[in-house]
Amino acid sequence: MVSLSLECREAESELLSAELWDYGATGIQEEDLPGGRVRLRAWFDSGENLVARFSTFMPLVRPEEPVDWEEVTRQAWQPVEVGSRFYLAPEWDESDTPKGRVRLTVHPGMALGTGDHPATRLALIALEKHLREGERILDVGTGTGILLAGAYLLGARGAGCDIEFESARTARHNLIQDAHPPRVFAGSLRAVASGCADVVVANINAVTHQALAAEYARVARRLVILAGFPERHAAGVEQALWDQGWHPADRLTDREWVCLAFSQAADSPLY
Repeated sequence: MVSLSLECREAESELLSAELWDYGATGIQEEDLPGGRVRLRAWFDSGENLVARFSTFMPLVRPEEPVDWEEVTRQAWQPVEVGSRFYLAPEWDESDTPKGRVRLTVHPGMALGTGDHPATRLALIALEKHLREGERILDVGTGTGILLAGAYLLGARGAGCDIEFESARTARHNLIQDAHPPRVFAGSLRAVASGCADVVVANINAVTHQALAAEYARVARRLVILAGFPERHAAGVEQALWDQGWHPADRLTDREWVCLAFSQAADSPLY
C-alpha cells in the first residue's frame, strides 16, 4: 500500500477527491493549509502511474502500512449542528438528537455532498431559512442526496437529478435507507418541465451555475439557491441570474465559500 499526498486550492478539493476515488483510492484524508489551500492524502494498493496522473498537484508517494478505513472513517466523522434546525450525524452514530433539531444522516462515500464541506452546510442553512413547508424542490447535482433529504425533513416535496449515474444511484440508496422518497434520476436539468419546482437548489461549481442559469430560471417558480463556489466567483454567478431577470435575495458565507439565493421579485430583500 502507498499514500499519495497532493496540494490544491480549497475550491478544487472536492473534484480532486472525486478523481482520486475514480482512480482507485481506498481512503482519503483532507487537511486545511494556510492561504486557502488543502492537502489531500489518498491511499492506493499500488503507486503505479500516480505521479504522472496527478503531476500538477505536487504529488508525493510514500509506502504505507495497511489502514483500517472503517475505524479511520468513524473517528473522522462526528455529529455536528448546522444552522438552527439540523443535526448532521454519520450513519453509525447513536447519539441522541438535540431537542428542537432534526437528524440528517450523513453517508460518507465517493459521491460529493457529505455535509463536511462549508458549501454543503451553507446550502442547508439557506434551505432552512427560505424553504416553505409543502413546497416542491429540485436538487440539481444531488450527489449523495443530502440536500434533498434535508428539504424532506423541512417538510418539502420534490426530487433530485445528477448527470452522473453512480451519484444518482448512491442518492437513491441513501434516501431509501433513511426512509425518504427516492425521487432521483440520472439526467440533465434540461429534461425537467418548466416551472415544476418552487425552489431549485444546486451545490456545484460556478462555471456550471453560469451555464445553467437560464435553466434554473425556467424551472424555478419562486427561489433559486446556489452554492459550491468561492467568493471570487460570486459576481459571475450573480450576473448570470441577473441576466435571466432574477434578483439577489440572500447571501451566506463561510470562510471563502458563498451561497446565494435569488428571487424573481425586484423588491426582494438584499443581503
